[in-house]
Amino acid sequence: MSKEIVRGQKAVIEFDRSKCIHSRHCVLERPDVFVPNVPGEWIHPDAAAPDDVVALARNYPSGAIVARRLDGSPGRSTGRGAAAERSSQDRGLQFFLCRCGQSKSKPYCDGSHKTAGFTAD
Repeated sequence: MSKEIVRGQKAVIEFDRSKCIHSRHCVLERPDVFVPNVPGEWIHPDAAAPDDVVALARNYPSGAIVARRLDGSPGRSTGRGAAAERSSQDRGLQFFLCRCGQSKSKPYCDGSHKTAGFTAD
């Protein structure tokens, strides 16, 4: 299963493994919410305020993380998207660089890290 949906008391986080580019923003920015390499649940939406969870997802580079508040307030992230480039009014043109060395469109990511078995250190 490539998509995990974890519902907390105040927010829902969706993680799509197939879009993950291993940038580690989630773990580095919110190690209390995203706790990798542990048995069982590794995503903990209630460890942070809903606004913080939504903001983190909104800034996640690949769109692998989407979050929404459960209290009815505005605040749903859609992530940035997995495309190598994407136009956005608030962020402008975006590019995602290859970290695995296998991309056919270097220096840009084309998703080759998925089949190459790349893991971030």
